[in-house]
Amino acid sequence: MKYAAGSIYHEVRRRRELRIKEVRGNLHQSTISHLEHDTGDMTLNTMMKILKPTFMSAEEFCQLIDEQSESPTFIFKKIARYYDEMNVAGLKQLVTVYKRDKLLTTPNRLVLLTIQSCIDELSEKKHLLSQDDCDFVQGYLLHPGRWFSFEYIVFANLSFSMPAKINLRVSKKMVRAYEQFHLPSYDSLLVNVLYNLSTSFLDQEDPKLSARFLNFLDLDKLNHNNLYMRHHITFLKLVIRFQTNPLDKANVEKLKVFLEATRLIDETLFKKNIDWIESLKINPVIILGK
Repeated sequence: MKYAAGSIYHEVRRRRELRIKEVRGNLHQSTISHLEHDTGDMTLNTMMKILKPTFMSAEEFCQLIDEQSESPTFIFKKIARYYDEMNVAGLKQLVTVYKRDKLLTTPNRLVLLTIQSCIDELSEKKHLLSQDDCDFVQGYLLHPGRWFSFEYIVFANLSFSMPAKINLRVSKKMVRAYEQFHLPSYDSLLVNVLYNLSTSFLDQEDPKLSARFLNFLDLDKLNHNNLYMRHHITFLKLVIRFQTNPLDKANVEKLKVFLEATRLIDETLFKKNIDWIESLKINPVIILGK
């Protein structure tokens, strides 16, 4: 549901038991009153200033006034949910809606490529992007300038659909961009990209390159509540060790315990883990026994 900015601000101010004079700073009282009655607007900088006394973040405020079904975060979460559910019909419907309702801007084209890549993978089609699309994505990500959350999300989602040489080139740009500038919220996005890169290289039968990228991963950059990604990274490390040394009995035992624990906690995730192991031409019986 979409709410007007003024009515939301009024609700928050009253909820926090704040009077207008306690939030207005050097603004006239009528400026706040006009905003709350949705008869006036103010600049973003001014809005940030009057939010501070309410202890509401700009991010939370924007989420409340934004049309959730249109927000970038909502779109990417919807793509991820459909992908996890293997809902190809849902993804195809997203493509139809996007093509019908959106201008083909650069960001929208990148979102469409992400959705189509998911569809192709789930349909077991060749899911590498065309040369034209690869050039477009690579050109965008290598363009001079800082990386923000959108760039990390796009690279994470499309890394599976681009050749290794392009992923290597873009990953160098990403690391430089991260080192030059990043917000704390970008840490988990960086981890997600590195994980996807490592997985993609393993899919392309290059465990050494996969291990190299995995070594860049710093779990301290992940929120401790992000158990899903921690699970994936731990699993990937065990599989890479198995690929490079299948006779390491200690690692095989760890992998067996890990998979059995996953089956106990989440049967669906366990099945996905087994499917991926099999796609790497590893017989699960070797690990789990009969």
